[in-house]
Amino acid sequence: MAYRLKFSPRAVRETGEAQAWYETQTPGLGDEFVAALELQLKRLEQAPLLYAEVIPGVRRALLPRFPYGAFYVVRGELVHVLAVLHDARNPRQWPRGR
Repeated sequence: MAYRLKFSPRAVRETGEAQAWYETQTPGLGDEFVAALELQLKRLEQAPLLYAEVIPGVRRALLPRFPYGAFYVVRGELVHVLAVLHDARNPRQWPRGR
């Protein structure tokens, strides 16, 4: 069964911010960040329950190569991506953050 993905405005904003930052570090690195995220999202569409809960009901899928995680909830056939956060950020604070 393939799940559908839905992104919060916050997740979209955080992805853009991370992409822009990586692009300032090395041209093309921002695109590589997005490609790593897209790879992980394709995995979520196939098996979102594979990843552990880090907060009750909220799961995290770590990105390959980059120190980021996609935080999401599964509701029926929907995977709702809530945030895309750097690993140094405390996931218990993100619901109250920005």
